[in-house]
Amino acid sequence: MARFKQWISLKQPDKQRVLGLETEAEYRARWISIRVLYFTGFVMFLAFGIVATGVWPYLKSLDPSANKVFLAYIFAVPPVGQIFFSPFFGWWTNKLSSVREPLVILVAVFIIGNILYSVTEEFQDHRRYILLVARGLVGVGTSAVTICRAYISSATRVSERTKTISYMALAQSIGLMIGPTFQSVFSGLGEQGFSVFGWFRINMYSSAGWICVILGVFNIFFLLPFIFKDSPIAVKEAMKSQGATNAKETWKSMQLPYFSITVTVVAFSLLMFLYVAFQALLSPIALDQFGWSNEDSLFYLGILMTVGALISCILFLLLDPMCKRFTESNVLVYGAMFALFVSQLLLIPFGSDPITSVANEGNFTDGNSTITTIPGCPATQEWCQWIPPIGKVQFTISYTLLCVSFSIGTTLSQAVFSKLLGPRPQGTWMALLTCAGSAARILGPGSVTIYVLFGTYWTFGAGTILAGLVFLWMWFYRDSLQPAKPAVTAELAEELKVLNSTKLRQ
Repeated sequence: MARFKQWISLKQPDKQRVLGLETEAEYRARWISIRVLYFTGFVMFLAFGIVATGVWPYLKSLDPSANKVFLAYIFAVPPVGQIFFSPFFGWWTNKLSSVREPLVILVAVFIIGNILYSVTEEFQDHRRYILLVARGLVGVGTSAVTICRAYISSATRVSERTKTISYMALAQSIGLMIGPTFQSVFSGLGEQGFSVFGWFRINMYSSAGWICVILGVFNIFFLLPFIFKDSPIAVKEAMKSQGATNAKETWKSMQLPYFSITVTVVAFSLLMFLYVAFQALLSPIALDQFGWSNEDSLFYLGILMTVGALISCILFLLLDPMCKRFTESNVLVYGAMFALFVSQLLLIPFGSDPITSVANEGNFTDGNSTITTIPGCPATQEWCQWIPPIGKVQFTISYTLLCVSFSIGTTLSQAVFSKLLGPRPQGTWMALLTCAGSAARILGPGSVTIYVLFGTYWTFGAGTILAGLVFLWMWFYRDSLQPAKPAVTAELAEELKVLNSTKLRQ
């Protein structure tokens, strides 16, 4: 309860006051600004989750001739926007004394993209391409996540960083989790909706975009100078610990561990790739392996994904105390990468009986009624005739472990990555991490093709081998993932003595 009150009140702890790195007012301003970025991360990821269930029927209502291939383009274009624009904004952030300007520009682009998404039906022609452009602009706007990561790296002390990054990840996960809920709530508007002054209509599809527009406007308001302030506490901490006189001298004296940085980027990319791949395979597995109908699939997978999201939220909150008990590198290697390996291994089917429910291709008729295809593995997937099905228990445990590994791994890989970089400007480096994650999000759905053509042995066998190799690599070099601690000056060492709780006095 005391910790919760401190989180709400933003009162500076005594241990930090003794260090003399910032005043009580500066401490409060710094954490208000960090909370603004929590809100930014929530809004950016809400934009992904809120259209997840509605974009396909929206596309079909705009252009009945659109197919699922074009839907894949709709989903792929936001990460493509991140890949192209994150490096530029990351580089630009390094050149500025404040991250406010690039953040405001990106949130403004995010708002424009969502407005265009919401009014696409007002155009007479080329609606599908306008929708594609709208989602592309939203993707460019979500490059703000890169700046958020860079700012958190500069506005937190080393001891605060893991907790702050885990809270940012929690905010993003909440955005993804409640996004489809917003879409469901506004489904009552129907496709007709209502007209606003005769200019445009708000219906169950366009309302998703308007929610993001409203939240984006609030986001820009929170970025105004009287609320959001830049606080380079990381470089202040490094300067004091090294006795340096300027920021550039501090970070230039710390050599970059390129090998360890590469390891963390690979881990982050693999976690993102396998998580997105499994998300794309959830429905095909449920329909093919379990013989569920579309309705059953939506219901049971919805429950599974909700539970997985709740597990992720709990883990984000537990990461900081966990990393105080164990080293971050060990939690990352065992809690994330080993769990990822086991989750992939569990998806390899075992047994001798093939998948029993094999559907006939196409629909067939009974009198005047059309009967839909029987649920099960399609006859076109020849591997269904000799590969056994995945067990439901296997499937559930595997997905749970995947959520655990993804939550721990993506958070700690970002935290370790940031600490390895030290107090130097991290905009360009964080753009590299964003691009790696975006590339994984683009390539991940390609696993569906491997699944359809070659089956579960190839799909999850490859995932097991990849996860196993990366786990062994990280286990062998786990000590190198610990950031080097700068030498502490004699003056600071004397000051730190008072941090003993038995000697600390008000």
